[in-house]
Amino acid sequence: MTNTENLIIPIEDQRSLVHLGSLDSFDITEGGIECAKLILSFLENGDNKLLEKAITIYEELIPNENFGGEYTALEWLCRTLLTPKDTRSKWEETPFVSSFWHMMSDNDFDNLKTYLNYKYHIIEYDDNKDNTEMKSRMRFLEDFILFNNPDRERWESTRENMERFDIKKGMKVADVGCGSGYFTFKFADIVGEEGYVYATETNPRHLEFLHDYVERYNINNVEVVESSFEGIGLDPKINVDVVYICSLYHNVYAAYTDAERNRFVHSIRNALKPHGKLIIVDNDLVHGSDLPYHGPYINKKLIISQLWYYGFKLINTFQFTPQRYVLIFEMKDIPKSLPFINTDGDPSKIFVDSAASLVRYRIIGTSTSGYTKRGKIWGRLMYEGITENNKDKLIKAYIGFSKLWPIERIGDDYTAFLWFISVMLSDNKEVSSEDKLTDMYLKFFSENNWERMKKYLYYKFDLEIPNDPNCQNDSNFEYRGKDFPIPTLNIWNEYLIFNNPNRYLWEHTYEMLEFCNIKKGDNVADIGCGPGFFTWEFSKAVGSEGKVYATEISKNSLSFLENFVEKYNIKNIETVVAKMNDACLEENSVDVVFMCSMYHAVYITDIEFVKDEFVASIHKALRKGGRLIIVDNNVTPEGVPSYYGPGIKPELIIAQLGKYGFRLVSRWSAIMQRFVLIFEQEEGYVAPEPRKEIGNERKQEKSLRNLRRQDGRGADDTWDPMRDERPDDDMRERNTERD
Repeated sequence: MTNTENLIIPIEDQRSLVHLGSLDSFDITEGGIECAKLILSFLENGDNKLLEKAITIYEELIPNENFGGEYTALEWLCRTLLTPKDTRSKWEETPFVSSFWHMMSDNDFDNLKTYLNYKYHIIEYDDNKDNTEMKSRMRFLEDFILFNNPDRERWESTRENMERFDIKKGMKVADVGCGSGYFTFKFADIVGEEGYVYATETNPRHLEFLHDYVERYNINNVEVVESSFEGIGLDPKINVDVVYICSLYHNVYAAYTDAERNRFVHSIRNALKPHGKLIIVDNDLVHGSDLPYHGPYINKKLIISQLWYYGFKLINTFQFTPQRYVLIFEMKDIPKSLPFINTDGDPSKIFVDSAASLVRYRIIGTSTSGYTKRGKIWGRLMYEGITENNKDKLIKAYIGFSKLWPIERIGDDYTAFLWFISVMLSDNKEVSSEDKLTDMYLKFFSENNWERMKKYLYYKFDLEIPNDPNCQNDSNFEYRGKDFPIPTLNIWNEYLIFNNPNRYLWEHTYEMLEFCNIKKGDNVADIGCGPGFFTWEFSKAVGSEGKVYATEISKNSLSFLENFVEKYNIKNIETVVAKMNDACLEENSVDVVFMCSMYHAVYITDIEFVKDEFVASIHKALRKGGRLIIVDNNVTPEGVPSYYGPGIKPELIIAQLGKYGFRLVSRWSAIMQRFVLIFEQEEGYVAPEPRKEIGNERKQEKSLRNLRRQDGRGADDTWDPMRDERPDDDMRERNTERD
C-alpha cells in the first residue's frame, strides 16, 4: 500500500466535501405538495384523472428537482393504482414488488396516507402530544420508500452497478446497514443456495420487516443480524467474501466518534476473509448543471483516504450517474509507517494525515447521555450531595469531575458541574454572582433549592437506574427518563454548557477574546449567539458607543438572552431572529462578524445554495476592512481527547472561505481542541449570484428546525426558559444508519 496520491484532497471551489442532514424545508416544492394532495384526493374519491394529473407533474419534476428522492416511487404507485387489478395480480407474485405494494396499500393505504400527510406538511405534528412514535414511523417510511422503491433502477442504474460488483454463486456477503433489504435479496438470488447473505441493521422497524420477509417467502440463505455502534454485528468466525455498504458511509465518516468508527471498521476487517472486498456505494456532489442528489453526499476521496489508514486498498471505482459512485476495496495489512506529503502551504490541497475524519457533526445534548461509568458515579454523588446537603459527597464529586473533564468530555458539562459545586461549598448563604449574566445563569439552576439542577442530574445521568458497581458497559447509557421531556433537557444542557462560567478552564476564553481584539465603538454581530455568553462579553468590550447584534435561528436559545437584556436594561445588545440562508443584518452594519462553534454546522448541514446565500449575507453586512472571526472545534489526532461534540479541520474552513472571497490574516490556538481564524474580505471580490432552487418560502420558514441543529439547537417560537414551559420540540434524533 505505497500509493498515497489519494491522501491529498483538492479543494476546487466553495462547495463542502460532505453534507449530512434533512433537506426537508428547502426541497419540498409546490409541485411535490400538489401531487401529494392529488394522490390523497384519489384515495378518497377514486377519480383516475387526479392520478393522471399527478403523473404529468411528476414527469416534469423528476428530471429537474428530485434526483434519487421519493418522486419516482410515488409516480410508480400512481401508475400501479391505474393498472387493472387482474394485471396487477401478476406482478404481485414478485416478492419484492408485492412487499412494497402491500406496505403502502394495506389497511386502506394507511402508511401511504400517513407519509404524504406528514412529509408534505398537509398535517402538522401536534405540539401538545408526544410525537416520538409517529416520527419514528415516518423515518422508517421515508427510508422504505426511498430505498425499496420498485422504480429505483430509473435513477440509480442498479443493474449496471451490480454487474461490476463481481459477486458470484457460493459467496458469503454482508449487507451492512441494509435497511429493508433492497440489495440483500438481490444478493441472495446471485449467491444462490450455496452462498449466504447477512443482512445487518440497527433500526427495529427495518429488522421487523426483514424477519417477516424472510419468513413469509421462505428465504433460506439470508440471516437477519442486529448491529450497533459496536460494529457490524457479525461473528468473526463467519469470514465473508464481501462487505457491502450503501448510503451509509457518509454517516460513518461524519457522524461517528473516532472510537465508534474504529470499532465499526475493525469489525469489518474481523468479518472479512483475507483479501476480501469492501464495496461502498455513496452519493457524490455533482458539478455544473447536473442535478444534485436528493440527500447527503460525501467526496469519494474522503472515504478512500480514511480507509487507506485502516488497510483497505482501492482496486476499482466507477459510477453510471454523476450523483452516485461505487468504491471497491481489497483488505490488506494496516500500514505500519505513515506517509508525509508536503503541500507547500497550498490551501487548495489538504493532506489527510490520519484515519480521523476531517469534519464531525456530533450533536451534543441528545437523549443518550453518553456518560461513562466513571462519569455516572460522580454524577450520582453530586446529585446525592445536593439532595442530602452532604458536603463530603460534593467534594468527592468535585475531585472526580476534575480528573475526568480533561480526558473525556472537553467542552461539555463537567467543568460547569465543578463551578456549581464550588458555589455550593462556599460559605455565602445567599447564592449570587457579581457578573449579571452569570448571576442569571446561577439563579436559573439554583432556584427552589436547586430544583432544575437536581432534575438535570437525575435525568441526564439516568439516576433512576440502580447504581450497579459490576456494570461493565463504559459508554452510551440509554436514556430512561420517560416522564421528563427530552427537548427541555436538551435546552437546559445547551444553556448549562454554553454559558458555563468555568469554560475558560478548557477554552482559555480570556486569552481568546484578547486575540479577537474587539474594541470600544465596534459594531459586532454574534452569529449563532446561543444563550449569549460571547454577546455579553462583546457588550462590555464595545461599550455604549458600540453595538452587538445577537443573531440566532433558535428562539429557544435567544429567549435566554432576551430575558437577560430586558431584566438588566442592556442598551447596546439587539437580538435578531436569523434565517439559515441569511444572517439578517443591514448592509455595511458591522465591523466584526463572530461565529463560535457554528461554522462546522454551516459546512456540513447546509445545502450548497443555502450556504452560498448565508455567506453572501455576511459579505453584505461587513463594512470595508471588517473582520470575520471563526471559533470552532478542531479534529484532534489519535491519542488526544477530542472536543465532546462536533469538530472540523481548520484547513477546510480556510479553503472554503478563500473561495468565498475571505483571506486568512491570523490564527490562534491555546489547546488542540479549539482554534480561532480571523479573515478579511478580499478587495474586489464579487459574490456570484446564488443558484436558486425551486422552493416554497412558507415551507422554508416553517421547517427550519428540521435542518441545521447547531450542537442540538432547535427553533421554537413559544418556549420561555424562565417559565419552564415544556414543548414537545421537534428534536430530530440522529439516524446513524442513513439520512
